[in-house]
Amino acid sequence: LDASGSTGISLALAAAERDYRMVVVMPDDQAAEKVELLRRFGAVVELVRPASISSPDHYVNVARRRADELRSSGEAACVLFADQFENPANFRAHFEGTGPELWKQCGGLLDAFVMSAGTGGTLSGVGRFLKGVAPVSVFLADVPGSSLYNKVVHGVLYAWEQAERTVRRHRTDTIAEGIGLDRLTMNFARGLPEHNGGVPGIDGAVRVSDQEALEMAHYVLAHEGLFIGSSAAVNCVAACKVAGRLGPGH
Repeated sequence: LDASGSTGISLALAAAERDYRMVVVMPDDQAAEKVELLRRFGAVVELVRPASISSPDHYVNVARRRADELRSSGEAACVLFADQFENPANFRAHFEGTGPELWKQCGGLLDAFVMSAGTGGTLSGVGRFLKGVAPVSVFLADVPGSSLYNKVVHGVLYAWEQAERTVRRHRTDTIAEGIGLDRLTMNFARGLPEHNGGVPGIDGAVRVSDQEALEMAHYVLAHEGLFIGSSAAVNCVAACKVAGRLGPGH
């Protein structure tokens, strides 16, 4: 599996329950707690240096290579490379599962759906479902260094951090893990009308700074008693910004 967090943890639990062997390849700059949790659930974790997706050393490419090696070696009768960024099962799971679940729990009273994107499967899948049942606004919450905001708002996959003479070989543009991307995945593209045949999807995007996310995480802990991570804090900040845009009564 190519993973940087929550998907890997979820599948590690499922693999343990079904007695499957699981190998997770992830960047070595992810939180140590995630790595420890994966290993406690029985997964074999391989950490690699962050690299561009065009590099054979990028964790997605390493994971694909490990799957091919396992198939060739005959160590396992069946080997599955999850390919979570491009696998349409990602989008479908959220269109058929998460979306209906959220709609039901909200009792049909939902004006906007706001969240950040890693693979883009949750945002696109849930957004597509909600658009099919009500005029729900769907917004991307994006972080520094990610190209997705400009892709949604301006149609161009670009981040200011990619400007000439400023690009670094290994960029660290945000404290948030597992969200933000500088490439267009198949799952995210399913939420963009210009890439999915004109089907309604993501309506807009908001930017969230690291400082805003950090302050929100502290606020939620102090006032709600919830200890949330960076990506959840980004979602909360973005939800507040979208609520401000929509105005009273939403």
